[in-house]
Amino acid sequence: MTELYTYHKDKLSLTEVVQLPLAEGTLGLFYTPKQCQFGRWDNGKISDAEGNPLVLEQVFEARLFHPTAELRWLREPSTDGLGSAVYLFDNKPKTQTTFNGWQTQTLNDLTLQTNQYLLWGENWEMADSTAGWSALAGVRIGQMWVPLQNLEKNQRVCLKTLEYVGLPCHADGKLTLAGEYGNQVVVEERWLSLEPLSP
Repeated sequence: MTELYTYHKDKLSLTEVVQLPLAEGTLGLFYTPKQCQFGRWDNGKISDAEGNPLVLEQVFEARLFHPTAELRWLREPSTDGLGSAVYLFDNKPKTQTTFNGWQTQTLNDLTLQTNQYLLWGENWEMADSTAGWSALAGVRIGQMWVPLQNLEKNQRVCLKTLEYVGLPCHADGKLTLAGEYGNQVVVEERWLSLEPLSP
């Protein structure tokens, strides 16, 4: 059995959120009204495949992920660029002062289940790889850059995740009727990494 530590705070801008301590190698998926794209985190800055900084003011949803933690942010429509952030950890963070003013919750007695999702598209051409990035392409989506390098031609990529399975509870922590009868559900899922699939 394992635990999952969650931290939640409202009224944060995405610029503030990416200043939080994240692990080296953290990746992110960013949604704007025009596109969905991956970014790479480095010292509080998010860069795209060309090394340019992402325009965070246009983002309405972001998920930053690493094998050790995931950070989510969702813009609230009635605010001026502010939103809600949730930080998920398997292990309790050592620097608790970072989370002063955050609501905390610990999910207990969970079992783990690995999972993966196949990304649309295949690696286009070896020549498209640039500075640690590769271009996936498909008829339906066009081209999308992913922060992986050395992919072979036509190689696919998957998003690795971890599911946390436990008894379903209400917000107050009491078991739901299904939980009282011992039914298990996926109570949370954390993104881990992007991985190439064997050709």
